[in-house]
Amino acid sequence: MSEAVQFRIAPILSEKIREQANRQNISVDQLLVSAVNLYLKTEKVREWSAGFEAMGRNPDTNNVDYLLAAGREVVFRD
Repeated sequence: MSEAVQFRIAPILSEKIREQANRQNISVDQLLVSAVNLYLKTEKVREWSAGFEAMGRNPDTNNVDYLLAAGREVVFRD
């Protein structure tokens, strides 16, 4: 099930989005959904990276066994 979302964008950006969708032979909707999904995945990776960096700075969590367990939890959780 999908939900309609409406927003305003500058005409030049709208034109670029349409051109890119045409190049990929997909709809503007498909292009925008793919772009948002990619953004969300990228943000998730940034959050994981920040968490691992924080663990590395904490002497109680910067051991290999802990990091391996945490890594397995992150990788296999989704």
